[in-house]
This record gives sequence, C-alpha cells and structure tokens, in this order.
Amino acid sequence: MFNARSKYCLTLLSALLLNTMTSSLIAAEDKQDCTKKDSQKCNRVYVGGFGGELFSNASKAFQMGTALFLEASGGPLAVEAHGHLKKDSPGFGGAQIGYEWSKCINKCRHWYFAPGAEIEGYWFKRHLKGHLYNRTDTDRLPEHDFLDTFRMNAGVYLANFVLSLNNSWKLSPYIGLGVGATRLALHHGNSKQVAPPEPGVNHFNSRTHDSCWAFAGQVKAGLRYNIRWFHIFGEYRYLYTDFTNYIFGSTVYPDHAHTTPWNVKIQNMQYNGFTFGVQFDL
Repeated sequence: MFNARSKYCLTLLSALLLNTMTSSLIAAEDKQDCTKKDSQKCNRVYVGGFGGELFSNASKAFQMGTALFLEASGGPLAVEAHGHLKKDSPGFGGAQIGYEWSKCINKCRHWYFAPGAEIEGYWFKRHLKGHLYNRTDTDRLPEHDFLDTFRMNAGVYLANFVLSLNNSWKLSPYIGLGVGATRLALHHGNSKQVAPPEPGVNHFNSRTHDSCWAFAGQVKAGLRYNIRWFHIFGEYRYLYTDFTNYIFGSTVYPDHAHTTPWNVKIQNMQYNGFTFGVQFDL
C-alpha cells in the first residue's frame, strides 16, 4: 500500500506527464495549422501600378548618308557624323501583373524566401538632342556638323523573376531580374547643319519619323510593405536597351543638294530609375 506521500508523488508525476503530453499535442496541432495555412495561403496573385523617374546616360549617336552634289561641284559627298545625345531625366509610369509562391507568416516561421514572376510594361517620353561631327572629307568641307533633335516615345515590356524575403513584420526586401523588349519611336526628327550653317534646312525633311524594337534588360531591388490586401513599395531599377537603327530623310529642297536617306544609329541606352507603386492582391 502506498502511503500519503507516495500517492502525492504519483499524482504530481501523473499531472506533469499529462501536461507534457498536452503541450506536445498543442505543438503538433500548431505545426499542422502552419502546414495547413501554408497550403491554403501559399501563393498570391497581384496587379500593380507604379511610376517614378529615369536618369539616362549620354548615348553615342551616328548619322550617315550621301549628299548628291553634281560632278561640277565635286560629285557625291559621303557624310558620317557622330557624337553624343545629352542626358535627361524623364518621368515614367507602368503596370504589372504577378504571381508569388508565398507562405503564411506566423509564429512557426518568421523568415522565408518567396520566388515570383511578373509581366510589366512602362512608358516614357524623351527629348533627344546632340551635336554630331563629320570628319570624312575634310578637304572639301573643313566642317560639316549637325545638331540633331528628336522626340522619343518609349515602351518597355519585360518578364521579371522576383525573389522576396518575407517576414512576420510585413516588410519585405526583394530583388528582380527582367528581360524583354522595348519599342522606340522617334518623331519630329530635325537635323540642322550648324557648320557651315544652313538656316532653315532640316536634312530629315522628307521623313521625320521612324521606330524600331530592341532588346531590353532590367535589374531592380526594393522594399515592400503589406497593409492587409495590398502592398506599397519603393525600388531602384537599372534599365538597359540595345542599339537601335532608324531611317530618316532624304533631304529634299529645290535649292539644296538632294541626299540619300539618312541612317541614324543610337548605341545602347542605360537608365537608373527610382520607383514608387502599389500592388493589390487578387
């Protein structure tokens, strides 16, 4: 027979064992809840809008053509002028749709990586301006220099891979890498000869617009904050667009030597941009 002290020890031991089993069951249920929540709230689909400002580099530009002078004036004159377009800082705006493979944030898991994919497009306008210098035939013309200006409309269309570091504080840093294409349309092209000066002559006068597609690549990094069913974010992005080729002109005036069409090439453009936007979970 157990004495009173033995019964007390046995009762205390049984209570301790029961408490341990209960705690284990609760922990197991919490773990199952985490797994269940993860399976129910693993992914998010979102749409977003954003805007900001881009800061361009000074892209190199070329202008090539032939002035069709008469034989009495020395015959055709090849022109190959080159220079740099000035930097500028256009504003831009765009939209995106994305899918993130996410997980629930609770006491079971404070930090985790969440990969995602996005399709986005954004648009901006620029005023391109640059001095181009020709040095192909200095014997006939010691100077043959141009001031070129264009209005540019740009559309950038990218598929992005995004990797976010989500946490229970709803503040998520992320990085992204995107590839795609850009459509660049130049219009109101104007090529003024400034040395020797030819007042009132636009060497692109018979065709002042052209457009083309080019490869585009992007890297971005940002910070996103979750407020219920939407997120606000700010980010830095670097945009690269490949070289482009356009056809302008010919120069057609009754009192000016006619020319062949002008081939204008612009080397790669690079931009540093800062963006703010909002994403809405669907």
